[in-house]
Amino acid sequence: MYESFYRLKAKPFALLPDSSFLYQGTGHQAAYSLLEYGILSEAPFMVLTGDPGVGKTSLLQKLIAEHGTRHKIGLVTNARYDIEQLLPWILLSLGLSNKRLDPIEAYHLFSEFLSQESKRSRRVILVIDEAQSLGAELLEELRLLSNMNDGKTLRLQILLSGQPDLYTLLQRIDMTQFAQRIVVDYHLKPLSETDTANCIRHRLHVAGGRPTLFTDQACALVHRLSQGNPRLINQVADISLTYGYAEQARTITAKLVAQAAIDRIKGQILPLAATEELVALASAPDEPAEHQGSSRTLSLELVLDEPSEAALSQSSEESYQRAMVLKEQAQFKEAVELFHAAARDKSLWFKANAQVGFCYVKMREPQAAIQAFCTALDDPMAPPNEITDVLYCLGRSLESVGKVDQAGEVYDRINQSTPSYRDVPSRLRQLGTSSKRSEKVDGQAPARHSWFSGMIDNVQRFLIGSHK
Repeated sequence: MYESFYRLKAKPFALLPDSSFLYQGTGHQAAYSLLEYGILSEAPFMVLTGDPGVGKTSLLQKLIAEHGTRHKIGLVTNARYDIEQLLPWILLSLGLSNKRLDPIEAYHLFSEFLSQESKRSRRVILVIDEAQSLGAELLEELRLLSNMNDGKTLRLQILLSGQPDLYTLLQRIDMTQFAQRIVVDYHLKPLSETDTANCIRHRLHVAGGRPTLFTDQACALVHRLSQGNPRLINQVADISLTYGYAEQARTITAKLVAQAAIDRIKGQILPLAATEELVALASAPDEPAEHQGSSRTLSLELVLDEPSEAALSQSSEESYQRAMVLKEQAQFKEAVELFHAAARDKSLWFKANAQVGFCYVKMREPQAAIQAFCTALDDPMAPPNEITDVLYCLGRSLESVGKVDQAGEVYDRINQSTPSYRDVPSRLRQLGTSSKRSEKVDGQAPARHSWFSGMIDNVQRFLIGSHK
C-alpha cells in the first residue's frame, strides 16, 4: 500500500522471517558465531534460547541457508510433547519418509541414512525449533539418538531452539545427562536502542528506501515501545509507515509513531511498553530542531518534515568531514556517531559505513567492523575502485574472529579481480585456500557462505568490470 509512495521495492518490516532483511545486532552476531562454531567444532548438542520475536527463527534460517549445501539439515518446527515418538517427525524433516513406520523400521532407516551421509563426508544436523514444547521424554529420545554417533566420527548434530522455558527444562536434575552434552548455548536478548535504530535503517535500505525515513526520535520511540524486540519493531514500524502514507508524510516522526501506536494498542493485544507517553507525543507539535547553532542547515533539516536533497547532502557532508577529523584524533566512538549521521545521504552510504568499519577495527571490535563493512558493500552504487580496500579489511576482520572459510572466499574474489593485491596471495596460501574453491569437489558444488556471498556476488561484477 505504502511501497510506491516511499519508493520501496518490498515491505521492509514484514513479519515473515527473511534472512535477506536480517539485521545482526551485537547479540545476534555473537549467537550466530557461536552456532557456526558449534557446527565447525562438531558439537553434539547446541542450544539457542530467547523470548518470542527476538529473531531465533531468522538466525536458524540463515544457518540452514549457509550450511545446507555442506551438511544435510532437517528442520522440525511443530513437534509437541503429546506425540508418541519424535523419530517420525525427524524422518519427515529429512525427506526420508512421510509414512507411519514401525519404530524398529524407522530407527533402521535413520541409522542407514546417517551411515550413507557419513561416507559422503556429510553430517546430519537436526534443528528443532520451539523445542520447549518437547518435554523431558522427547528430549531424552534425542539424547538416545545422539548415541548413534560412533566413537570416531560425529554423524549427527542437534540444535535446539526455544523460549526461556527450554533453559528451565534443561536445568532439571533429571536432564543432567542431556545438559552435560551441550557444548554451545546462547540466550538471545532484545536489541539495544542503537541497534534498533540501525535495524530500522538497515531494513529500509534493503527494501530500496531512504534509510533516514524514520527520524532519530521516531526510532527511539519505536525502541521504547518494542523494548528492542525485532518482531515488535517490525509491527510498530510497519503501522507507522501506513499512517505516514495516509497523511502523505515524507518523513516518519515520533508524533506519527505515537499516533499509529495509540490506535494499534486499542485492541489490547499487541504487548507494547511505555504507552503512557503516547497521548502527549501524539498531540505534541512537530519535532523541534536540535543542536541549534551547530549548523544552520542541520537545524533546518530537523525542522522540516522532508528536508531538501541539497540540505541533506550539505549537512551529511559536514558530518562526514567532522567525523574524519575525530577519527584522526582517535575519538572513534564520536566519529562513528557522525559517520552514521552522514550515511543518511545515500551518496555517502558506502563511504560513511566503510569508515565506521575502519573505526571499529581501530577499537578492536571486529564483529562490529564486519557488520559495518557488509553494510557498506551492500550499496549497489559503491565506487569500484574503493570496493577492494573494504573487501580486504572485511577479510582481515573475518580472520580475526576465526571465520577462516569466509575470509578465504573474500580473498579469492579480490585475487580474481586484482591479482597480487597487497598480501592476499600469501594470505590465501596461509589459509590453505585458493580460487579453486569455486570449482566442484567430488562431483558436488562446494558450500557457499551466504552470510555475505550474496553481497560479494553483487560487488564482484563491479570489481571485474572495473579491471576490463
